Amino acid sequence: MHKVDVRMKKVAFLAPSYPVLSETFIRTEVESVRANGHDVCVMTFIKYPDCGTFNYDIHVIGEKIYFSLLYTLSPIGIFKALHFIAKQRSMPKLSLFQYSLKLALQMRKAGVNHVHAHFAQHTCTHAITAAKMMGISSSFVAHGHDLYEAPFDVDLKVNNSNFVVAVCKDMENDLRKINNDKIKLLHCGVKTNEFKPPTLSLNKPQDGTPIKLVFLGRLVEQKGLHYLLQSLAELNTSQLITLDIIGDGELRTNLQQQAYQLGLSKFVHFHGAKSSHWVSQNLARFDCLVAPFCVSHSGCVDTGPLVLKEAMAVGVPVITTDLMGCKEIVAPGTGLIVKQKNSPSLSLAITKFINYSPEKREDMRRLARLNIEDNFDALNQAKSLSNWIEACAS
Repeated sequence: MHKVDVRMKKVAFLAPSYPVLSETFIRTEVESVRANGHDVCVMTFIKYPDCGTFNYDIHVIGEKIYFSLLYTLSPIGIFKALHFIAKQRSMPKLSLFQYSLKLALQMRKAGVNHVHAHFAQHTCTHAITAAKMMGISSSFVAHGHDLYEAPFDVDLKVNNSNFVVAVCKDMENDLRKINNDKIKLLHCGVKTNEFKPPTLSLNKPQDGTPIKLVFLGRLVEQKGLHYLLQSLAELNTSQLITLDIIGDGELRTNLQQQAYQLGLSKFVHFHGAKSSHWVSQNLARFDCLVAPFCVSHSGCVDTGPLVLKEAMAVGVPVITTDLMGCKEIVAPGTGLIVKQKNSPSLSLAITKFINYSPEKREDMRRLARLNIEDNFDALNQAKSLSNWIEACAS
């Protein structure tokens, strides 16, 4: 049973909205840090009404205002916050001050000692400002969208945080150019006690049985699904595979039309979005997860896709591209890596996997699980984050 260690800092996690199906990495991190002994809460601008039950508090920023606690804020801290706000180039300064003040008072009421934000955008800016007002420490996690597609005042945010988490080595190298001393590398973790291989094999091979491929994620440009469908059309053995597409998004209609035009409709099936629980219970039924991630025209890129880790955690090998965090996740013997935006290479990789012996595929399943246990377990990742938080001086 989880017990809070009162000697440890209470941590507030800041997110734009909570919880979000495509951002399960935040919830995993919150719950794993809590499991490491911290009291935690979530501060968010949008709390979804049907978000279920949680064993920690979720506060809507600005929903309750505790002006009676104004005396607890440091005048020097307010001055530092105003100095930080004055340097902003991408946010309305008055709104930033008002919401940060409300956030600071809410966190003071909740007894927060450290604030940790996800995304290097407005959540991070509010977290830093409120932390300065309170005289507590702050940190944030950068992700692909906010660092490579829509970066705003990143240098300013890095230099005003106690530490910054990069989710892959390439990102770490980029952020170290700003401030070498404040950057930490921490891959998003997986709850290996929830995502685990079935006790009995669900994939005992039978002659003539098609290889079951799965794609899991939002149907948006940077997921590269267009290239996956094209690669299947180029296969000489398309009758030997099926592809289940789990997810939804703005490109669903276009992708369904593409599958129809390529003559793939008989063995490519669109199932829409599924819950995290469904994924953990059903992912192991597939033979291979295919994740053809790419850089979008706007620069958006997946920097440490959790879906690769979830698949390998349940013993499913992966085929993915050589982008940023992907190449760090796929260890030898656990999957195949191809060039992005290259359907012929993807087609060759799928053909190679089809031709593997059943014994080879079973060995890949075993190695995939071991890789996640050894390198990406959420509780172990949260232990590192906990140590960094505890080491922060206010």
